[in-house]
Amino acid sequence: MKKEKSVLHLCEGTLLALVILLIMDLYLLKFLQDPEVSYYPILHLMEAALALLVVTLALSLIQRELLSRLIVKAFRDITGVHNKTSLEKLVQDLSNRPSTFGVGVMMFDLNNLKYVNDTYGHEKGDEFIQTFTYCLTRILDSDSFLARYGGDEFILIQQNTSLSELQHMAEKLDSLVQEYNTRTTLPLSYAIGYEVSFQNHYFMMEDLINAADKKMYQDKASRKIAAIRELAPSTHSRNTVIPAISSEALSEKIRQIQKSTGSSLSIALISTDIENFHYINDKYGYSLGDEILNIVYEELAGASFTILTTRFFSDVFVSIADITDLTSEALLSQIAKLDQQISQRIRNTYHVNFFRTNSGICFIPDAETSPETVLSCANVARRLSKKMIPPCCIYSREIDRQEKMQAEILHSFHQALKNEEFQIYFQPKVSPTNGKISSAEVLVRWLRDEKTLWSPAVYIPLFEQNGFIISLDYYVYEKTFRWLQKFSIQLPADFRISLNVSPLHFEEPENFVKKICELIRTYQVDTSRLTFEITESTYVNNTEAVNRVIRGLKQHNIQISMDDFGSGYSSLNTLKDLLFNEVKIDRKFLGDSLTENAKIVLQEVFHMLKRMGKSIVCEGVETEDIAEFLKKEGCDEIQGFLYYRPMCEEDFEKLLLAPRV
Repeated sequence: MKKEKSVLHLCEGTLLALVILLIMDLYLLKFLQDPEVSYYPILHLMEAALALLVVTLALSLIQRELLSRLIVKAFRDITGVHNKTSLEKLVQDLSNRPSTFGVGVMMFDLNNLKYVNDTYGHEKGDEFIQTFTYCLTRILDSDSFLARYGGDEFILIQQNTSLSELQHMAEKLDSLVQEYNTRTTLPLSYAIGYEVSFQNHYFMMEDLINAADKKMYQDKASRKIAAIRELAPSTHSRNTVIPAISSEALSEKIRQIQKSTGSSLSIALISTDIENFHYINDKYGYSLGDEILNIVYEELAGASFTILTTRFFSDVFVSIADITDLTSEALLSQIAKLDQQISQRIRNTYHVNFFRTNSGICFIPDAETSPETVLSCANVARRLSKKMIPPCCIYSREIDRQEKMQAEILHSFHQALKNEEFQIYFQPKVSPTNGKISSAEVLVRWLRDEKTLWSPAVYIPLFEQNGFIISLDYYVYEKTFRWLQKFSIQLPADFRISLNVSPLHFEEPENFVKKICELIRTYQVDTSRLTFEITESTYVNNTEAVNRVIRGLKQHNIQISMDDFGSGYSSLNTLKDLLFNEVKIDRKFLGDSLTENAKIVLQEVFHMLKRMGKSIVCEGVETEDIAEFLKKEGCDEIQGFLYYRPMCEEDFEKLLLAPRV
């Protein structure tokens, strides 16, 4: 480059000397009027020769200038710096050298170019990026090579340099940008990363560029965190709650971060809420609730791994986290510590008795995964985290499998009900005194093509959560009543059928009793054969509604059984006002074997229930020892795998009709 400039200067100097000689020759010819003078022809010849040389040299310089401009257009960007073609040529040249010692790379990313283009137009955007380019060119020297790397990214390759020199150049650029920002309404903002190849710190050119690029994105993330920390306290006072973001705006932010980070960072989305936040509003007031939301926002935004935090809705916050250097266990640990930090601050500041946050995490695999999908997965994990200690959960393949299975269950329900895929099954109960079948409990199984699809333990809780259980229960009642209408003549006189009642029916107890009575009339069922089982937990949680149902059904000679007694809620207070006809002891009470203490408790419970005139049923019996003990203590009925497993209608009918030995 220096050699080329020297040749150019020599040509320009020669042209200037020739022009001076030509002027002198013309001057002499003007004053020498006598053509007879012997040197007159020589002067004319010199004039022609000088004129020819001047024209030739001038044309050469013009041609060189035109060629130079064509070359600049081929290797320069519209901003005036080198383009990618020129950059690739230099990188190739440097890669072919024996070593890259002393070569440094600086990467720059201009922020907000898209915002300027969208808000003020592309003309203003061009001006915006050219201003930044001007600042960059002011830090260059003879060893610098500046190129535009992408839409808003620049790369500077500096030869014969060191880390301290690049740091000095970075500081100079920062000073220039700050000086410019003091006199503009559209300030410049950028991220920077740089790296140098030197002894014991050697990089190939491609690795050197990648290292600088990674540092640039780390700087971008840290500047965003700094901006959030700086803006959050000043933008939102204690009396103004952090505004919520719309779903569309949040999706766009996630999409931008996915695109900008690419493969340089590993990122995750974290969905966080406040445990029972509505109780805080109710007890302490909405003003204090808003202050707590602001504190949670500040803590989440200030976390070391946070790139971006925003309030999504109500008490739910969404954060984008840089997890490049964090394992799953380390991330969970960091979030657990953050929850403790937030909780401690809230308790110390406002003396709230109980406070905690719940967090769900979804790793963002690539830019192709839609923000809506990532957000949905993080929210699912957040809901699951409420049952965990500490309350944070990472969305996994197993969770994904369960979610898909649950979605399939819920989406298939109505069609399955229409197709009568749900079949009633019977599990007999026996009398301990003679071993004969005395009654049976009706259960439900979901069959398709005569194969069980899912366990009731999977779909029954789901149906209870979304209300489908109401329709399923009435479906089971109707199927059972239809069976009773067909088969009751062949049943023993005192044979009873037990049906389970979901807790959701007690939200409208009168409507439930009315519906049961309508089904009884439709199928002409002998009500003396019916027992409805209501769980102990339902009775404890909604005693008044349960008692209304019991009284309503008893008017129609229907018996009521307290199901799952001893599953965790049982107390003397429960037994004191019992309106039930029978009590069904839960298998958890019995266990796999009976200890001496368990026998004592059962003996006392049996004694009290017998004195109150209640029938006693024990379920989940699987061993002869337990069955013998229950028989001895006066249990009225026993149900369990020791005797019979649940069976379909056809098998149950065969069992009832089979001659007994």
